[in-house]
Amino acid sequence: MRKILVTGGLGLIGKHLIKQLLAAGDCSVFIVDDESTSIMDRYNEKNLANSAVTFYQGTVDNFFYSHNATFDEIYHLAAPVGPVGVLKHTGTIATEILKDLSQVTSIALEADAKLMFISTSEVYGQNPVFDQPEDIDKIVPPIYTVRLEYGVAKLLGEIVLSNIARKHPIRHFVVRPFNITGPGQNSELGFVLPRFIKQALSGEPITVYGDGSSKRTFTHVDDFASGIVKIMASDFYGGIFNVGNPNNVITIGEMAREIKRLCYSNSEIIFIDPTTLHGKDFAEAWNKIACIDKMKSMLGWTPVIPLETVLVDCIEYERNILSK
Repeated sequence: MRKILVTGGLGLIGKHLIKQLLAAGDCSVFIVDDESTSIMDRYNEKNLANSAVTFYQGTVDNFFYSHNATFDEIYHLAAPVGPVGVLKHTGTIATEILKDLSQVTSIALEADAKLMFISTSEVYGQNPVFDQPEDIDKIVPPIYTVRLEYGVAKLLGEIVLSNIARKHPIRHFVVRPFNITGPGQNSELGFVLPRFIKQALSGEPITVYGDGSSKRTFTHVDDFASGIVKIMASDFYGGIFNVGNPNNVITIGEMAREIKRLCYSNSEIIFIDPTTLHGKDFAEAWNKIACIDKMKSMLGWTPVIPLETVLVDCIEYERNILSK
């Protein structure tokens, strides 16, 4: 039976990943999460009630100095997340990301475990190429922001892990997610889809940042989970993979209108400067559209959940929450 460690296992990706791992069977799962940004919902409650799951409440740092377990696979998801969520980590994001990665890397080396580092599509910076394959140049913009600290820290983590592999036989993978969303995403961290849905269902104005022309490729978290499980089962060690759904491209303005339609909402759509809400350190994302040719050719994986299903799943989740 495989022993699997999932850091940040109570977050959006973690809870859907663990659900898929448990459904497949033949594994036990050890979750590490400090619950600083997690929502205890039906997914987490069901996962934690499973006898094959062990939960450690605390940081990766605390776990590193107290654990005595060994693992076969490690999914390293833990990190500050969200365009609003990262703001409170200003000046410390890089330290946190690199320290946690160093510690899970030590655990993986000690146990000869497979290690997956969840990086970010933010590493592509302002590169104007669309869609964006893994091997294009990474372009750092001249204005330094908190969001940039997050993206560059993740990129440095990729580089560090690659260089560790030059000296030690570590079986590792790097994944760059593109706009992962789904039922139970935390709107308080600044994620746009749950925020729009809550506004639409409550009849509040739907607040679009800027002019609404920026593009996203919203990927259902269940698609993402299936993709990273596929990567982990492979032997493409050292591989860097984009995981997203390029078929689900939509502008933020278009998505606001679609959410309003699907919610049967009378909400007004308004366009605002987000710094008036979140302060001068807030920064919007660049346009990011995943090229997933590598996932298709090497692993035979493609996402299957269309955009409308993504939106409907999230709407139904939020509607159920509001009705309680």
